Amino acid sequence: TQFWRSKVLEVAKDFPEYTFAIADEEDYSDELKSLGLSESGEEVNVGILGEGGKKYAMEPEEFDSDVLQSFVMAFKKGKLKPIVKSQPIPKSNKGPVKVVVGKTFDEIVMDTKKDVLIEFYAPWCGHCKKLEPDYTALGKKYKNEKNLVIAKMDATANDIPHDSYKAEGFPTIYFAPSNKKQNPVKFEGGKRDVEELSKFVEQHATKLSQKKDEL
Repeated sequence: TQFWRSKVLEVAKDFPEYTFAIADEEDYSDELKSLGLSESGEEVNVGILGEGGKKYAMEPEEFDSDVLQSFVMAFKKGKLKPIVKSQPIPKSNKGPVKVVVGKTFDEIVMDTKKDVLIEFYAPWCGHCKKLEPDYTALGKKYKNEKNLVIAKMDATANDIPHDSYKAEGFPTIYFAPSNKKQNPVKFEGGKRDVEELSKFVEQHATKLSQKKDEL
């Protein structure tokens, strides 16, 4: 360990703004798996855990200080692509509730032209199944609103690439206003039905075209 530590130290001293750590791969097998490195076959694997939950993996190659230096430098210059666990992008997404996957989160949920209501669910969750008909009805209710998207994402099969959207239980619902994507509003305490969710949407929407009393 001291041998590897000294190699990491050589690089760490050049980047005081980052925290460098070494760990046993058995203790951190989940992290290794999430970086896609559990089968790399290398003695030393490297990943960067960045802001907002973003993860970056170093291509498996024989570890040395210069290899690590290049990897950290590429990260600093913004040249690395984060790893995002994602289901395939749906071929058709024309239903009343838009399906969001890891790869389309930024494009759909973080779109500053639109308000977005996003539900994070788990396929095995009973409360989510119970909510589904109401949530679909909600999607149908607002389907003509050009600036409002009702969306859902399977949070067990996709990474949520932003820290502001935490799903610690299911279903978790957030409203992401067009002008405050980094500060979404969590739906809490109300009954999860069309009426309560509609009130929540209308309370926080920035661009509803229909008048409130018509809805």
